[in-house]
Amino acid sequence: MTSTIGKTLKARNGAGVPILHRTLEILDHLRLHPQGLTLSEISRELHFPKNTVYRILNTLDAHEYITRNDDTFRYLLSRKMATFSYGSAHDKTLIESSIDVMRCLRDIVQETVVISVLDKGEGIVLEQVQGLHSFRFVCDPGTRQLIYSSASTKAILAFIPEHERSIALKGVIFKRMTSNTIVSREKFMKALEEVKQTGYGVDHAEALDGVHCVAAPIFNHQGYPVAALTITGPAERVPSASFVKIGKLICEHAAQISKRLGYGFNSETNTHTTGNKQQLDKNS
Repeated sequence: MTSTIGKTLKARNGAGVPILHRTLEILDHLRLHPQGLTLSEISRELHFPKNTVYRILNTLDAHEYITRNDDTFRYLLSRKMATFSYGSAHDKTLIESSIDVMRCLRDIVQETVVISVLDKGEGIVLEQVQGLHSFRFVCDPGTRQLIYSSASTKAILAFIPEHERSIALKGVIFKRMTSNTIVSREKFMKALEEVKQTGYGVDHAEALDGVHCVAAPIFNHQGYPVAALTITGPAERVPSASFVKIGKLICEHAAQISKRLGYGFNSETNTHTTGNKQQLDKNS
């Protein structure tokens, strides 16, 4: 909160449009409070007049960049806002390169398949292909994932540079969500080492009871993990005993997407020794 207020004061003293500065600060403040904030809380914490906050919130709500919970009167960032920064040509290329592979994988496993990225200490879903079962999980674009309990974030974190991983995990509080949640940094780092060895990350009902996920990283032409491909389903249909089989399958499909993004064509930068890379070598 202190850093946000500091930025606000700096913005007020600098050049620019004051109301725009305040709008951006409100959006940034809401980003730091995923549980939402009331009008009074925003006004008090940012030291903005209530009537100014009211007008800004109404405008943002009208354009669907925020939503208001009518029961608690709390304002939250909308999914439209969560995916706003992912409309670039790069992300369109990523999704376009992935969607048919996602459908193919979905047809094999019959479970929901998701592609997501790591951003500012959390995972964000970019696209999904829903499963074929009448009861299936839905992960709409913009859905946020906890960095320490998601298979997709583990799959990405394991292969990013160490200094970037340290920044991403800085300040993370390992809060127990289920009996399987990893609640210590030491155990989490060991889990990432396992991901590097196997090539895929898993979620043993660590965020939600009864939900299992398996994810593999997607690499770009520089060998950087830009996203993760994930299978998610109920534990009875995706049991822990099937993780190895599913892990191999998802690595094969993630490797197809990686190859489309140029991964594997530069032997000097593509040095990962994952299941993903091994399968790519076989297909080259």
